[in-house]
Amino acid sequence: MKKWFFILLGVSFILTSCGHDNDMAASETTELHISVAASLKDVMDNVKKTYEKENPDTKLTFDFAGSGQIKERVKSGAPIDGILLASEKDIDELSAKTTEKTQFAKNALVLIVPSKNAVQISNLNELSSFDKIAIGDPDSVPAGKYAEETMQNLGVYKSLKEKLVLASDVRQTLAYVASGNAQAGFVYQTDALISKDVKVSQSVPENLHSPIGYYAGIVKDSTHKAKTREFLQYMTSKKGQEVLAKYGFKPVD
Repeated sequence: MKKWFFILLGVSFILTSCGHDNDMAASETTELHISVAASLKDVMDNVKKTYEKENPDTKLTFDFAGSGQIKERVKSGAPIDGILLASEKDIDELSAKTTEKTQFAKNALVLIVPSKNAVQISNLNELSSFDKIAIGDPDSVPAGKYAEETMQNLGVYKSLKEKLVLASDVRQTLAYVASGNAQAGFVYQTDALISKDVKVSQSVPENLHSPIGYYAGIVKDSTHKAKTREFLQYMTSKKGQEVLAKYGFKPVD
């Protein structure tokens, strides 16, 4: 009888220890909250799977929005560990709230039209041919600001202002054109690649707008700075750059 008692006691101890180990493993997982520019959504879904597989002690939670919206969230003290923005200007304006600014990708601006029954133009000087042109709100969406700069440098912004349909982020701009609610729109080249309902009408020369760069930073109030740093280093690593390249993003020089 005593023999069975000690056997059962041993089994109970082992099961209790295993449960304790599992609890310890779960408690050691760090969840990082990263706010990400909307134009990065598709590639970041891939990054999440790859990174979490290679780093099982880290869970990535992303929220996607326009870079300007993310900037305001950081300023208001939202619980964010790191940021990935599509504008150097926006991250520079957060220098008091963030640290370790790092560029990790580049992009290009294009004019898109619906895949079917689109108004055709031969160059950007013919933008007046469109009744409605979708762009991100220049006050909060970097892609919209680049589009505004492009039209200003072409000398057509004032004449087209009444035709502009403002979107909350670049993905909404894409949706406006894909659905036919706008005849054309300015988005990033990478956004144009993800939808079969739009096609590129014109590529925008780089000299018509500010450089399009993606920048990362660590929020100073984060309690997970070391883990956030590891993740941001992954974005500039060879593996991270290869994932970005698959989605059309250009590498940093």
